[in-house]
Amino acid sequence: MTNVWDRFLSDDDKRVLAGGNLRAPHGPGKVNALLSIDMQITAIGDNVPIHEQRDRYPGACGPHAYAAIPVQQRLLSAARTAGMPVIFSKHIFHGYTGLKHAQSGVFAASDPRSDLSPATPMQDGDILVEKQTPSCFAFTNLHLILQAMGVDGLIVMGNSTSGCVRATCVDGEAMGYKMQVVSEAVFDRIEMSHAAALFDMQFKICDVIDEAAALRVINQDSDLPAASAGIAASPAKVAPIV
Repeated sequence: MTNVWDRFLSDDDKRVLAGGNLRAPHGPGKVNALLSIDMQITAIGDNVPIHEQRDRYPGACGPHAYAAIPVQQRLLSAARTAGMPVIFSKHIFHGYTGLKHAQSGVFAASDPRSDLSPATPMQDGDILVEKQTPSCFAFTNLHLILQAMGVDGLIVMGNSTSGCVRATCVDGEAMGYKMQVVSEAVFDRIEMSHAAALFDMQFKICDVIDEAAALRVINQDSDLPAASAGIAASPAKVAPIV
């Protein structure tokens, strides 16, 4: 199997890796949710080379995002069909908070570029967590929401691989969650950053799986009775967290 990070490894790296990873995969949780991290217009941009859109979308991932979106759409469809909880995060700053980044910039609530992308929209029953730091766990009530649903594992997609995805996985694992990143469903602006972050996560932090493995987890979770899983049959949307 070829991994996205293989072409960045030196001969010495390969000799080190011949001895095996620092960690063994832990697999999914007993009850899992799908977490979509920061799928906002500003992070996606247009499907043109990144350097051509920096004036409009300074943090856009462009073609890398558009390559991941079809995978995300399939994961979302499968999760909703299976009754798996779907959680979206949004990196956002509201004016009433008085925070500096609320005054201007692509993550200010007043800027339409901060909106979630229509390519992967929320639906009734999905949960929204709003955040102001890279991690979805830092200063939000994501942990409380997961505890209330009995969720102990997260299937992760979104962006950026080296930023908010990695930070969320570090915090999630530290809090006891089994984090699994779907390699084809995450993206970054810089290919090397993307590859290095995926390598680092699977080597030291959490599981990195492919789309097929993620779909198997989703389908297995669909066999769990809702009551025993701690999940309401028709989960209500949770109010945004600020």
